[in-house]
Amino acid sequence: MRRIPLAFLLVGMLTVLAAGGAVLGAVFAPTPTELAVHNGAGETLDAAHIIGVYTSSNLGGDTVNFNFRAPDHATFVAKTATGTVVKRAHVHGSAATGVLDPVRALLSLKRFTQHGSVYRNVRPVADLVSPSQRSKVSGSYQVAVHMAGGYVVQVDVRLDATDQGKQVTQTLDYRLTRVDSWSGG
Repeated sequence: MRRIPLAFLLVGMLTVLAAGGAVLGAVFAPTPTELAVHNGAGETLDAAHIIGVYTSSNLGGDTVNFNFRAPDHATFVAKTATGTVVKRAHVHGSAATGVLDPVRALLSLKRFTQHGSVYRNVRPVADLVSPSQRSKVSGSYQVAVHMAGGYVVQVDVRLDATDQGKQVTQTLDYRLTRVDSWSGG
């Protein structure tokens, strides 16, 4: 009876394990576009000073200007479409860091496509609701992420859906004019 040397057996097992690891890595590794968006979001979230503005279809034409200072301080100025200031606030803690939620939410998204400096993610609305509600909704959820200087500097979200026969359209426009030393005007 012939014996297989232990060294050859171990090398063979290591080769099989390495090949399996490579396959798993290729299947589960983030794509280059995901990495670009996630890295840009991470850099933006790590910034010490961020200035921006956002508006949403839920705000009825009002805009909210914000000035965020890490770790958790922000000032907000809400204005009507005509420029009239309707509210000013200085907040701390989660109320301040919440202004970064549109950027933070990007970390959970996958499957971006790149168009120049814009990264898009389009998903069915059914992905946003519980499995029991999926048959009641249809439509799409679109996110456009603009990058500059290694930062996420704009996030546009559009929801076009039908919920139990009722049409729902919502938008969010989130633009950063300054992230640390980067300035976009």
